[in-house]
Amino acid sequence: MQSIRTARILTVGVLGAVGFSIAAAPTPAVAYDMDCKVILCLAGGFPTGCGDAYGYMIDRITARPPKPPFGYCAMSDGSEYTDHAVRYSRPSPYTQAGYYCPPGKQLFYAQGDDDGGGRGDVEAFCYTHVTTRTVGRDDDVQTTYHGRGAAMPITFELQITIEPGAATEFRSPTYAINHRTGFVAER
Repeated sequence: MQSIRTARILTVGVLGAVGFSIAAAPTPAVAYDMDCKVILCLAGGFPTGCGDAYGYMIDRITARPPKPPFGYCAMSDGSEYTDHAVRYSRPSPYTQAGYYCPPGKQLFYAQGDDDGGGRGDVEAFCYTHVTTRTVGRDDDVQTTYHGRGAAMPITFELQITIEPGAATEFRSPTYAINHRTGFVAER
């Protein structure tokens, strides 16, 4: 509960700083204000009203070469807000971390062999439960996956910590993102 209160206080403080920056700074501060908005929206999982911040962040992390999720966040005194730590990665589609299943479902992940020295085909899907039965004279086991559905490919994972190491530290959940579809979910 204290973390939520701290995050709210921080949000009000940063939004106040952003508001001051808008009123007191020339046009170039708009990009900086968006960087501050990304910090706040990322901490909250990009709730309603954060679509522009999400798009801005995706443009940054998909740029060639990729940039961090956000840049400079200006405080009301012009100093940079730096009391945060961001962890982000690009999970490989050739690993289980490259896929997401919704709560209540499990991930099936298998990678086949590739005779050519490259990576084999990947099979990934979500399911609710498994049943098995013995069939045939050789006691072969047949496995059936129930409640099957497509696994969401993940292109990024992001997590932000506000005031790391402090008693008032706020750590967001880790978010799984597919920037091609706009998908965002907690891991």
